[in-house]
Amino acid sequence: MREINLSGRDHMRAFPKLRKTGAISRGGGECTPFVWKDRLMLLENLWEDPAPRAVVREYFSGKAFPPFGGDGARFYSACCENDVVFVFATLDNVVYRYTSADLVSWEKKAVLAFPDSFELFNTSVCKGPEGYMMAVECAWKGQSKGDGQNRVGNPYIGAYYTEFFASSPDLENWELLPFDTAYTPARYCACPALRWCEGYYYMICLESLPLGRYAPYIYRTKDFDAWEIGLYNPILWPSEEDRRVKAGVALPEELAKENAAHVDVNNSDVDLCEYEGKTYVVYCAGHQAQARGMNGLVCEAVYDGAMSEFLQAYFE
Repeated sequence: MREINLSGRDHMRAFPKLRKTGAISRGGGECTPFVWKDRLMLLENLWEDPAPRAVVREYFSGKAFPPFGGDGARFYSACCENDVVFVFATLDNVVYRYTSADLVSWEKKAVLAFPDSFELFNTSVCKGPEGYMMAVECAWKGQSKGDGQNRVGNPYIGAYYTEFFASSPDLENWELLPFDTAYTPARYCACPALRWCEGYYYMICLESLPLGRYAPYIYRTKDFDAWEIGLYNPILWPSEEDRRVKAGVALPEELAKENAAHVDVNNSDVDLCEYEGKTYVVYCAGHQAQARGMNGLVCEAVYDGAMSEFLQAYFE
């Protein structure tokens, strides 16, 4: 794995214009926007006891379909092909796939297993020119954030966390890429969002910054060997907009008040989707050290252009 950083540049233009619009959901967990039957939808993780579940909502109205899951899997993410929704989730060292054509009835199947020394977290799946690619956030079993570069438990994983990759021709049969393609054992690299655009796979991951701050960075690769780091990073930074509720979104008053006062040192779990000529970006605000990663809400940012334009803008 090689990294290309700044490429000898001595001039840069302005950062791409990504507008934060405020909190859009009370979920407080990972979300994936996607288009289903020409409608923008949002998959939300519901971090409930005794077991996490997921729910799909219409993005703008908030109308919800029946929740699903609750069977031990967690860290749900979604993609859609031919009006069939594919949701991927993890448990221990296994990736599971849920499929549904109506968002009511779901079928579950184990589709990818890592060695026993791996523990899996978030996933992200996208379509590329020769099939599909999956990024899988991993730690070694029993690892904690304080372990840093200690690789006794798993020689392929460096800092907590590391992204590994798999390919598939059909969203069902998956094959792991060689472990030495992992990005990046050198430092904390979490909650991936993977997309393909005009010759590159683009990935957004959360980076751990000094003094307990976390922000998402963007990178791209053609071959999962050499990775180019975006010129304009981080793509988001904690700000006052994270504390506000988006205009037109109804949240309980007490929740809105809590959101206005929460500790906000983190913009994490970025995911994105293009819809009607705009790129919608969702992320979690709050405090990465809190329970389940944040104590704020799910927030939205919008780029007024196609997703291809949005991704490429960070490297031009």
